[in-house]
Parts: sequence; C-alpha cells; structure tokens
Amino acid sequence: MNDTAGAIRGGMPVLGSDGHPLGVVDHLDGTFIKLMRSDDASGGRHRWIARALVGALHDGQVHLAVTATEADAAALDEDEAQRRMIFDANGRREFGQPDDGGAPARPGQPAVVTAAPEPHPGRPLP
Repeated sequence: MNDTAGAIRGGMPVLGSDGHPLGVVDHLDGTFIKLMRSDDASGGRHRWIARALVGALHDGQVHLAVTATEADAAALDEDEAQRRMIFDANGRREFGQPDDGGAPARPGQPAVVTAAPEPHPGRPLP
C-alpha cells in the first residue's frame, strides 16, 4: 500500500497519470479511496478506487500511477462494493469494516459493535 495514503483527505481532486480528472475524494474506506458522487464524472453514484493506484500527492491533489481511463475501468461502483462486502470473505476488511457487521472502523476511532437484543423470558425471537 502506498505510504502517502495517510495524507489523502476528503475534497482532494484525483487525477490520472495523464492529468485527466477522475473525481474528488470523499474519504478513505480501508484499501480504497471512495470518490464523491456529486462530481461530474460520477453519474450520481459513489465509486471506489484502490489506494494502491496512487502514484503521488502534490499541490493538494491525488495523482494516480495509471491513466484516468484505466482507473475508471478498475473502479468499483456501489453495487460491486456492496457485493464484495456481503459475499467476499475479506470484503468487509477491504473497505475498513469490521467482520461482524458493526460500524466502520475509522483511523483513531474504535469500531462500534452492537450486541443483539436479549430475548424476553418466555417470548420467542422474531
């Protein structure tokens, strides 16, 4: 994983190695950069690109090691991200989520895990 990932912040433009824009960082999700859905290229949906594609950070921008076209082809859409989190054995961890389905673990914050409610004596669970 690229050692510049800790410096990636929301609102930073993401550019391909060809200088073409890919989107704007929403936030980091595990091994992925989640792009905002409000930028022109998003079509109103979030996309995720692997942090491993980051080549460099400078002038407040994320510069990828691949072209914008290549990064866009490799990007995950909302449907694929959900599929991975649900069906892939390591999918939740890839996106910075705990395996138990609790709240996402963010850097510097403990994961929030909620326990299932205890059944009432004499009343079956729904």
